[in-house]
Amino acid sequence: RTRALLQQLPPQDCDERYCPGLAEEERRQLRAFSARRRQEALGQGLACPVPGPCHGCPCRKCGRRLNKGDTGISASRLGDQFWHPSCFSCHFCHQQLVDLIYFQQDGRIYCGRHHAELFRPRCASCDQLIFMEECIEAEGRRWHLEHFCCLECEEPLRGQRYVMRSGRPCCRGCFESLFAEPCQACGDPIG
Repeated sequence: RTRALLQQLPPQDCDERYCPGLAEEERRQLRAFSARRRQEALGQGLACPVPGPCHGCPCRKCGRRLNKGDTGISASRLGDQFWHPSCFSCHFCHQQLVDLIYFQQDGRIYCGRHHAELFRPRCASCDQLIFMEECIEAEGRRWHLEHFCCLECEEPLRGQRYVMRSGRPCCRGCFESLFAEPCQACGDPIG
């Protein structure tokens, strides 16, 4: 349960203590972002027996019937409807959220991680939300400016050529010296 909670509701998404490198303006934005999410979207889906008046009602997700006494999930922020336990899951990652914190947006249920990502990009290096106006986008992912650096020598790669290695950027020099195959004719690395 603890592992699921940390994955679905990363502490760095709601507590500045877990984000030591933030500038004061970013801290202010994180506090406001977190407070707004708690107030507007946070809830907890609770498992309970389906009451008699809801006998035969359809599950809000799959549409199959829920019968009196079946275990159903009630989510107060989403009205007087029920879900099957397996249907009460994050719209994006499909992780079950029974008895866990959920967030709602436009009638859909999200875990905390994916709800936050509806509004802010997440850094591929540090896993924190990006509150800066500028970030680097490469390979379909985003990074804080200072985090887009070589996985080996840690030199910043902004504006430079790089090669992706195991999902992380590597500068051309490190790639050629550490990972590139040598040419069988001349011995130089194949870039």
